[in-house]
Amino acid sequence: MTRFQESMNSAAYLLELGVIHTAILDLHHLPNIGHDDQYWLATNWLPRISVPALQQVGVVLPSSNLYNQLVVESLIHVSQHFMHYDIQFFSAVAEALDWSVGSQQPDLQQALASEWAAHVPGAVLY
Repeated sequence: MTRFQESMNSAAYLLELGVIHTAILDLHHLPNIGHDDQYWLATNWLPRISVPALQQVGVVLPSSNLYNQLVVESLIHVSQHFMHYDIQFFSAVAEALDWSVGSQQPDLQQALASEWAAHVPGAVLY
């Protein structure tokens, strides 16, 4: 999954800039995370994204992929000593957007949902 690591490195770069406070990771279309990628995530990516600016991470996991759910939970467990941000799990992007933006900003929430749908083929929003 070379493309997986490239994509995750791009996300890490944006987080390292220190301007992103909330991130949503939609894992709906992600194939099972292999052992090499699990090791890479635990030893390289997760420590890299643990920047002071990051406060919240919403992880969107389909309930149909129990394997990746277990992988993500185990990665969080082994990396919790340097994770200072709040992590929440969701089954749909809309739930994660509601949690991150909140109902106090419905226009922003709708704009983000529209942008998400425009850039993510087959996005599950509502």
